Amino acid sequence: MNLTNIISTGGTRLLNAVFSIFILILITNFIGNEGLGIISLVIVDIAVIQLFNDLIAGSTLVYFASRKSITNLLTISYIWIIFISLLTAGIYFVFQLFFPEFIKLIVPDGYFLWIILISVANGFMQIHYNLLMGLNKVKIYNVIYFIQIILQMGLFLLFLLFLHKYIPSSYFLALGISWTISGIIGINILSKHLKTERNEPILKTASELINFGFFTQTANLLHLGSKRISYYFIRYFSGLSVLGILSAGVQATEGLKIFGQSISLVQYSNISSSRNNEKARVLTIQFMKISFLLTLSGLIILLAVPQTVYTTIFGEGFIGIKFVIWALSPGVLALSQNTIFSHYFSGTGKPQVNLKTNLIGFIAAIIFAFILIPIWGIVGAGLTASGSYIVSLIYQYFLFKKNTKTKFREWLPDYNDLKIIKAYIKRTNI
Repeated sequence: MNLTNIISTGGTRLLNAVFSIFILILITNFIGNEGLGIISLVIVDIAVIQLFNDLIAGSTLVYFASRKSITNLLTISYIWIIFISLLTAGIYFVFQLFFPEFIKLIVPDGYFLWIILISVANGFMQIHYNLLMGLNKVKIYNVIYFIQIILQMGLFLLFLLFLHKYIPSSYFLALGISWTISGIIGINILSKHLKTERNEPILKTASELINFGFFTQTANLLHLGSKRISYYFIRYFSGLSVLGILSAGVQATEGLKIFGQSISLVQYSNISSSRNNEKARVLTIQFMKISFLLTLSGLIILLAVPQTVYTTIFGEGFIGIKFVIWALSPGVLALSQNTIFSHYFSGTGKPQVNLKTNLIGFIAAIIFAFILIPIWGIVGAGLTASGSYIVSLIYQYFLFKKNTKTKFREWLPDYNDLKIIKAYIKRTNI
């Protein structure tokens, strides 16, 4: 494990979070809350498609990158992305023909082509990202990720401030171009690993990817459902403008995910390339503590910001965002721990555990959504997400405890944690 990798990844993610907030401010001030509602729905739809892409071409590639032929992994993943895109288009046109009112709740009018094009760009980019992480090329991954962030920001500013295109499509075009260029950079770097590979049966590799990826991605699909099902409830009960307010609150709090995400990426890269279960257990406990403390610190700062600051930044149309942030706060802390647990189980070859975890969380989210959202609106939506994360975390904790015999006192920060962190710094080679 390399602490510098965590700091490097965390710094890149922090930059992304800062830029995401800045982009959010640009959207709320130039495009408005209804435009933000449209953007939020489109991004959720793209995320759903990406989850199906990830059945073969997702984090499963991180696990197999050090075990299988990169050429085979790329070939299988590319074919899969194209297949999912064609299948999505077919499903959309069938629903458009027979269930037009239902599809309007899912896909904003006139934005389906954007969804397909951007999801394809994202799919190819993520393939290359995952393979780089699986090969433990953390530095290279962070550089490409940084380039993508800068490109997206620069292009979006160009469309808004110089071309005066105050429409959601400006955001989508900036996103699609930056993802495409990042994907091209990624394949150029990976091409260096294709010349010295041994030949392997491609169908056997595909079968293993599907078997492993089914549990992981079904789990991720349920996890996304737990996170975003409230969007569709709010869209139905309150409309796009209110959805925009909810989305702003969600994005403001989810910026704190950078701590858990950055740590878990390095955790997963190290665990998946190792065969040492005790090392995986100890790393998970150490990372869990760091993730919790960093996320809690960020959350305290976020909650200390007055409501007037939020309305000044985002506009008067976003009154009530502070209540959404309070409702989401317990879930943000739970999610910082949930992410670490999930990467532990995936990295140790137990993706079925994450499937069970997220199924439980998804069921909880549906129950909470039906009860809380009709009564409390966007605050109920925030409480729905928090409740789902907490239920999932409780299940993961007891399962981890049972499987690893970890005692409760091991979760408490102590002086030994500082010594371990110092040891990581001394071993760093970047």
